[in-house]
Amino acid sequence: MKTTLFFASLFCMAFGLQLHAQTLKVGFGTDKIDVTRTKKDVYVPLTLKMESPETTKEVLEQYQVEIKVDESNTDILPSGYQLYFEKADLSSLGKGHEILLRITGDSIADRQRRLMLQIKVSPKDSSAQALTNTAEHQKLEILLNSYQEALDGYKYLAYVGTNFDLVEGIRAKDLFFATNVYDRPKAGDNGNVGFYLSLYGNRAFTQTDSSGTIRREVRFEALTDTTSQRITISDYYANKWVTDNIGAHISPLIKLGLFRSNHPDRKIDFYYAPSIEFVYRRTTLSFIDLERETRDTMALDLSREEAILDYTGGKSTTINPPPPLYTRVYNEYAFNLGILGVFLSLENEKISVRVHGSIGYASNYDRVLEEGLRTSEIRQRSDIFFSGRAWVTDAKSGITLQAEVTNSAINPRPFFVATLSKAFNFKKIGEFFQPIVQ
Repeated sequence: MKTTLFFASLFCMAFGLQLHAQTLKVGFGTDKIDVTRTKKDVYVPLTLKMESPETTKEVLEQYQVEIKVDESNTDILPSGYQLYFEKADLSSLGKGHEILLRITGDSIADRQRRLMLQIKVSPKDSSAQALTNTAEHQKLEILLNSYQEALDGYKYLAYVGTNFDLVEGIRAKDLFFATNVYDRPKAGDNGNVGFYLSLYGNRAFTQTDSSGTIRREVRFEALTDTTSQRITISDYYANKWVTDNIGAHISPLIKLGLFRSNHPDRKIDFYYAPSIEFVYRRTTLSFIDLERETRDTMALDLSREEAILDYTGGKSTTINPPPPLYTRVYNEYAFNLGILGVFLSLENEKISVRVHGSIGYASNYDRVLEEGLRTSEIRQRSDIFFSGRAWVTDAKSGITLQAEVTNSAINPRPFFVATLSKAFNFKKIGEFFQPIVQ
């Protein structure tokens, strides 16, 4: 009896040691995949691979495998995916097992997201020994790339983006919007005139003028009974203009037979383009303290009282108080009649480039500042204006760079504009604002 119990105990210990020493491999087919999201749901097949040459089926039935989401390395919401897999016995996997992952469709372009999945092998009950998983790919990183829908032509485009202020540093500031309609001349003898319409709202570069705006203060300090020092302190102020523009521009396009090319991707259209433009400008003028101070110190072989008397000539002096800081807003208007104008466009399946230049008569209703920029009045002034605009749009992403410069010849007042925006076909603009209105 004792012998029987001894061999039975020895068998159990050997079986337990054998089970504890057993290893297997349960992993994904790879450690990283890329998935492109679309407006519709995307189904991604995933492969689970298992290798267990030394483990019996009876042992595998005591364990289960599950796939968990590593939330610390995942930045997509749970509503953005669904994994069609529940806990399963290791014995049911075989050498390969297919599971399905659904990526929820999204109509709004988004940045790249990441979903991290990891495999967990565990015993069904506490009496079973833990198995060691030595698979190479126990984690799977799924990179979800945002889809990019190419523009459906360039005839009707709307733009939403931001202005850049390069004077105060390269940074994005405030909203930019525009709508452009580009109707090419039709083919045939009676269709040689088209038109270009642009409605826009932008912000010009900040203009700063700090010349001549300095406040000086002179102080005297005693060093000894017979010596002193004179300190001249200079504070600097500046006038700053910020101009927001809302405008409407229209040009007839009269085709000119220049820049002919038989290559479809290099076809450049060149037009004579007189124009009419109305611009409403909201200008904010601020008198600001630059918070910049300089000090000039001079040693004098005079006592403090003697130095003051020598500086003032015996007259009493008062220290000028700091000038008052203020901000004022003006409404201004401009009417431009472009007489000499050209319009050039290069458009294909990859890119759209448009350049427009114009020279002509301008009727400006400007706020004219007087008496050190403290008083002003609206005046109508006739002038000669010149302007140039350029639009560059990538067809796949819709990313658009736009630059503009406008100035006058008689009363110079330059306006520089640079914007970065995304172009939409008119039928897509509602989808862009959908998260805002819902």
